[in-house]
Amino acid sequence: MLLRAAGLPFRLIKSTALGTAYLRLAGLAKSRMKTARQLVHPQTRLTWKINVDSIVETELPSSGRFGLRSLLTRAITKPDDDSPKITMLNALTALHMAADDPRVTHLDVCVVPAAGTRNRPVSLGLGFAQTDELLEAVLKFNQKKAEQYESGNWGSSFTIDSFDDQLTYYFASAFNKIVVQPTGQLPLTGISWILPYYKKLLDKVGIEVQTGSCMEYNSASAPFTESDIPDKHKDNGMSILFHLNEVFLHAITLSRASSIAALRTEITDENKDPYRFAQDFMHTAMTQHGPYIDAQMAKRIGLITDVGGTFFDDEGYKVGKCTEIGAYVKARRQEIERESHGTPVLDAMLVKLAQLQRRQWTANMTKLLRTYQSQDRVTVGVVYLHGSIERGGANGGSLVCKALIDAAEDPEVESIVLRVDSAGGDFVASDAIASAVKMVQAKYGKPVVASYGNTAASGAYLATTHCDCIFASPATLTGGIGVSSTRPVVTKRFTDLFELGTRLFTLTGPNTNWHKLESEKLEAFKSFVGKTNDSFIAQVVSGRNISEEEAESVAQGQVFTGLQAKGNKLIDVIGGFVYSVEAAAQCGYENRAHSLRSMTGHYLQSAIASAQCECAADYDPILKDRKYQVPSELDPRVERKVGFPGKIVKAILDKSYLDKFNDPTYKYDADITKNIRIKEFSTSDTSTSGLLSLIAKLVGGDLVREAVASALRQERDSIASSLSAVEQPRAEADIMNIK
Repeated sequence: MLLRAAGLPFRLIKSTALGTAYLRLAGLAKSRMKTARQLVHPQTRLTWKINVDSIVETELPSSGRFGLRSLLTRAITKPDDDSPKITMLNALTALHMAADDPRVTHLDVCVVPAAGTRNRPVSLGLGFAQTDELLEAVLKFNQKKAEQYESGNWGSSFTIDSFDDQLTYYFASAFNKIVVQPTGQLPLTGISWILPYYKKLLDKVGIEVQTGSCMEYNSASAPFTESDIPDKHKDNGMSILFHLNEVFLHAITLSRASSIAALRTEITDENKDPYRFAQDFMHTAMTQHGPYIDAQMAKRIGLITDVGGTFFDDEGYKVGKCTEIGAYVKARRQEIERESHGTPVLDAMLVKLAQLQRRQWTANMTKLLRTYQSQDRVTVGVVYLHGSIERGGANGGSLVCKALIDAAEDPEVESIVLRVDSAGGDFVASDAIASAVKMVQAKYGKPVVASYGNTAASGAYLATTHCDCIFASPATLTGGIGVSSTRPVVTKRFTDLFELGTRLFTLTGPNTNWHKLESEKLEAFKSFVGKTNDSFIAQVVSGRNISEEEAESVAQGQVFTGLQAKGNKLIDVIGGFVYSVEAAAQCGYENRAHSLRSMTGHYLQSAIASAQCECAADYDPILKDRKYQVPSELDPRVERKVGFPGKIVKAILDKSYLDKFNDPTYKYDADITKNIRIKEFSTSDTSTSGLLSLIAKLVGGDLVREAVASALRQERDSIASSLSAVEQPRAEADIMNIK
């Protein structure tokens, strides 16, 4: 009676204002879920408005995105709903999904200025390799639609007021229709670099740079120690530029060959190949008409198709026929979830686990077995390594290592993709990431696949050299194998120039930037760099499984394009982000038996370590030999303390049980549009970014919507569990309810 009376005020409040608000929010969430299911319909036009900030590698919390300054800016600035942010992987996935989806007939992209900004380029804001991945996805879309529909019933269009950079046109060249404002321009110059050298300036102000390097192509310190580019550096740079321009010209020529050739009458009997003619013509256009080709000329020579307004004004744009690309990928994933959702495979092992005490070990094992017995889906964890690699801070190696371990310990993740876009950094931090990769492979039995973005050189290459497979785009810059160290020294000229006086107090001798290293100290400095360089090369030899001679030939600091790196055995496959995820999923599925054994052993070790009881010493021999051969009978005190019986662990590790995960009758073909689930892991410092992330969500109102949607999902799952419990045996129903 008292309990019922105590609950009366809550029920009263719930039935009045709060109850009304909850019902309204719930209705709104349900209507949005219903709308999401109706986003994809026949004759769908996929629309995508892009600005320089629209496409990001990841939206996970980071110190830059969730820093105090960024948080306040986002709180007082209205978000640009016209060009919503989308991750690189989601954009690529959406394009691949749309290519295979017969309901999507058109892809329409419009590049616009970023809202609330001035003097920002109207462009994609991406690097060469990232742009190349998007271009390949659009070409696949065109190819698939040409197979699905007759000419005129499908299309891809790109609109922009004016091209501010040539990489944006590089992406646009893949579209069938390219519309530019009449006063717009097209800057075509080819890929080029500007390399400044500072030695003469440093000499004038009295700064001397001491270097320790074993590399012939020491491009990191050369700008500070040389007055002009050394011959070997020049050769390496020209080789890279040649290959990048080949990739650049080939893609544009392949896309625009037919339109260029159709507008020309100079094709003679000896030169009828449209591709060869277009290639020669593109080279002439860049050298003679570049860098500024106006829109009218670009149309005359076939580089664009139309001159007009930069907005969607076609008759096909009617209410209910357009779907924004971000909404499309979410709707398609909901459809895939509903199509692939079925009763999980249940066996006697799960029944036994359901009857145990609900401890962390049994919960993890239940999730693990459910995941690995599902034949229609593989979950791939994605960890990002971006920017300069540091020992601490936002790009700290320890944060990347933590994200890798979190992904490895997740019972739902079967393989990991390490997405890299970094030119290197601190050697110690890079080596720590490489050690974390090896630990994930050895201790958890999960494959790790590397996906290179624009750059993966020096320390970034070291961090991934032991990955099971390395993917790179043709335009990726990688290599830079070797170690160099620069040490600036303030000379007397500097102190005289700025009238400075210094005094040093030390017991062991000077070791500051105010003193030049000489004799033994200089030799010790160079020796240390040499040993570190040898360690780098040894890692490449063991990780890439190549000979020392092969490693030495590419370990002089040279930088390579993705195509060159493939020939030098530095990478395994030419392919983008999507293909690396599919390869990781395929590898994870085929490696299930080994991974299950390793993960079971890991959970066993963690459970014993957390028990902290004297009788747990019985497990020491099992843990030390790394075989996890658990005897069938153990001390009952251990079983009670740890929370699992040894018989079950032994049964899980038995070969006959593990063989169930190698079903020869089922063939799994990894496809990111059908049977792969992505789970991203943050590399941010959660202790500082978590609160700011929460405040940011509260400011945007997202937290309320997420809470309502979560409550609705729990209600739906509860109803589904109740219905399944009626149709299935009690033991299976208990298993379904374990969390």
